[in-house]
Amino acid sequence: PQVRSPIHMAPVRLIRRLPSVLSLGNVATATRNMDAVDVQSFADLVGDHNPLHFDPAFAAQTRFGECIVHGMLYATMFNAIIADAMPGAVHLTQEFDFREPVYVGDVLTAHLQVSSITVQQRTVQFDELCTNQHGAIVLKGAASLLAPRRFLRPVRPRP
Repeated sequence: PQVRSPIHMAPVRLIRRLPSVLSLGNVATATRNMDAVDVQSFADLVGDHNPLHFDPAFAAQTRFGECIVHGMLYATMFNAIIADAMPGAVHLTQEFDFREPVYVGDVLTAHLQVSSITVQQRTVQFDELCTNQHGAIVLKGAASLLAPRRFLRPVRPRP
C-alpha cells in the first residue's frame, strides 16, 4: 500500500461562533491567510494543478495577471464554521458565486448568517459572504444543511 504524506494547512481562525441553538439572523465569522503552502497542499489533495494557480508566466497572460488561489480552497472556510458550530450537520445544497480573484497573501474573512430555519425538516439555510483585506466581496454563496435536532429551537404551539 502507498503511504501518503500528511497534508499541512494553516487553520481557519474562528472569530465569532454560532450559538449552541440557532436562531434566524445568527452570524459567525472566520479568517484565513491564503498562503502558497495551503495552495500547494490543496492542489495535492484534490489533484487540481492548473497552471493558473502555479505558473506565473501562464497566469500573467490571463485576466488575473498573476497566480490565483483555488476558489474551493477558501470556500471551505464555511465548512470550518459549520463543523465547529454543528457537529453532525450534513450539506444538502451549496451555491457559490466567485466575484473577485484571490491571491496568495490575501487575508479573507468568511461571514455566515442563518437566513432560514425549518425545524420540522431540520433544515437550516445560510447566506455566505467572503471578503478580502480590502473589503472586496470575493465570494457570495448560500447553503442548505440538515441539522441535528439539538441545534434547533422546538416550535411551540400558541395557546
